[in-house]
Amino acid sequence: MGDRMMRVLAAALLLATPAVAAPKDEVLAATNAFMAALNKGDANAAEAMTHPALTIQILRFPPEGGSRFAVMTRQQLFDNFRNAPPRVFDERIVRSKILITRDYAHVWAPYTLDIDGKRIHCGVDSFGWSKIDGKWLLTTFGWTADPKGCPPK
Repeated sequence: MGDRMMRVLAAALLLATPAVAAPKDEVLAATNAFMAALNKGDANAAEAMTHPALTIQILRFPPEGGSRFAVMTRQQLFDNFRNAPPRVFDERIVRSKILITRDYAHVWAPYTLDIDGKRIHCGVDSFGWSKIDGKWLLTTFGWTADPKGCPPK
């Protein structure tokens, strides 16, 4: 086989190789899937995307001032969704910044939260993802909740 033919075959093989998703794309897809499951009220689907040792931290800013820090278990988080009354839950990430080192990623994402069409609060979601056995799992999750200064609907 001639040199030219070898180059043509090599190029064809490169083009035929399936595309591998970039880690940022994988992490963004995992984040979007997690948020979509929560917005649908599908606690089981969202929980399946988390590690059993998921840690959760919340910092709330009450209207009267100050802040309140809380820790929640994985079970509490998903039980809250399972036991919630019927509602339209709409948490939207406004933009996100993704940082990755090897199999660890962090997503910093300002968001807004509307329930039944009413803006409840806004803040920042903080997602810590770890790639375990080839799958991105949520290992840390935190958010701030501020009823003041939210962008308009």
